[in-house]
Amino acid sequence: MSDIKPFVIVAFGALNQGSYDMFSYWLSYYGAQYGLGIDLRSAGAYPNAQAETVPGRPLRGDALKDPVLQEELYKAVAGDARALGTDVDLYCMPCLSMVGFQAGVERALGKSIVSLADSLARHYAGIEKLGVIHMRPAHARIDEIFGDKAVRPTDKFAQKLLSAEENFKQSGDSHEIESLMYEITQDFANDGLTHVLYARADAPYAQNNIVTSHINIKVESYFEILAQSIAQDLVRSAA
Repeated sequence: MSDIKPFVIVAFGALNQGSYDMFSYWLSYYGAQYGLGIDLRSAGAYPNAQAETVPGRPLRGDALKDPVLQEELYKAVAGDARALGTDVDLYCMPCLSMVGFQAGVERALGKSIVSLADSLARHYAGIEKLGVIHMRPAHARIDEIFGDKAVRPTDKFAQKLLSAEENFKQSGDSHEIESLMYEITQDFANDGLTHVLYARADAPYAQNNIVTSHINIKVESYFEILAQSIAQDLVRSAA
């Protein structure tokens, strides 16, 4: 039996449990690929399972409009991470909507957090054009990370996604969103794109559920890319 201590990774700040589950899946996958021992500890959904603002735990959208709520968010998210222990090798937030809050959370936590934005930028550095299907609050983040290389769904699909998002808020069923993501992926492929990034926390399983065997395009999620980036960093640090 090996006595090598596994790397302790804390994941926090994600919108829902499905996001943590998908990140865990990919981290386990790449951990096995690179021969790494990994102890992943995940926080609960931020701000809560109902995705509603409560005292001390504001929604991201609310925090963007109010500096006081921003500070509450920083402290709450950092507190979620701190509650998972101090014997931690690496902190990460598998949530694109947290990218804009990372500096404040790092300040509140007093620790560095793996940059999802940097992981995505490096991963697609050699790609000229990239199809991206993201949630509305992440629009500015996508612009900051990818600039002009990001290709978004056409207006027709964008309007359908808006309607599907509203339906999702009522039903909690992501099937309609996933179906649209599949159609958009086909549209991207028809336009000659070779890569598409699934960047939606409201449909975290879309990458696994979608059947792309007959679509000539590579589909990845930010959960996968972050997990791969972390595994590669751990290999380098252990060398």
